[in-house]
Amino acid sequence: MGTKSVDHEERAGRLWSILTALAKDKKITTYGEAAREIGIHHRPMRFVLEPIQDFCIKEDLPRLTSLVVSKTNGLQGSGYLGIPGHTADLEKVFAFGWNTVANPFSDLKIAELDRIVAELVSDPGTASEKYIQTLSRGNRQRVFRQAVLQAYDWNCCMCGLTFHDSLDAAHIVSWASAKPNLRIDPRNGLALCATHHKLYDKGWLNVTPDYRIVYVDPNQEDGPYSEADVYNSARLHGASVQLPKEASLWPNPDLLSLHETDQE
Repeated sequence: MGTKSVDHEERAGRLWSILTALAKDKKITTYGEAAREIGIHHRPMRFVLEPIQDFCIKEDLPRLTSLVVSKTNGLQGSGYLGIPGHTADLEKVFAFGWNTVANPFSDLKIAELDRIVAELVSDPGTASEKYIQTLSRGNRQRVFRQAVLQAYDWNCCMCGLTFHDSLDAAHIVSWASAKPNLRIDPRNGLALCATHHKLYDKGWLNVTPDYRIVYVDPNQEDGPYSEADVYNSARLHGASVQLPKEASLWPNPDLLSLHETDQE
């Protein structure tokens, strides 16, 4: 659909300014209050906090995200990598001179990441080797997602869904198992809607090295199946995935074989 994809990095840039101002005044906030400040619902706040936390860890800074706590219990959420409720984390944040650190999610920073995405799409092999050591985990995930979805023209390669907010960049060889360069190489990715991403990761659906979709129960013997179940699973068995227009961005057959083996 013709909607702009959600950019959590841009939201992180807005939240960064709010959190550093709170740190200067030695104040904390809640997930709900912080979400309202940047104009979103509180549920996706973890996606905004993650790149900030990743940056602080990578740069050996106090965890700025410790300032955001639950209204219910006053503790940081499950995605917080420090010790929830540990006052030393807050004291470090309050004592730090945040005015000495430029907002890492400014428009300039985002433009730099977009340039890296363009390089990944243009020359995935060279760019993935070039940038893997210089990007934080959060930024690796961002450029990988953008590169994969751009390669597939923002279409789920199995069902053709184009709602941007429902699309994921699925790793063929998982993040945990992949060599560092493959974590951002778009040839180790498939553009999938959230439903088919989950089915792919769980082994219900697979993609063969010749780019055909395989469903584990094509004859629907493990039913009962609803019409929606069939439409999203058995119907796809044997069909070809929608590939990027540029052959240089097609998923690597060797990696597809590795994923297939991992699911056996």
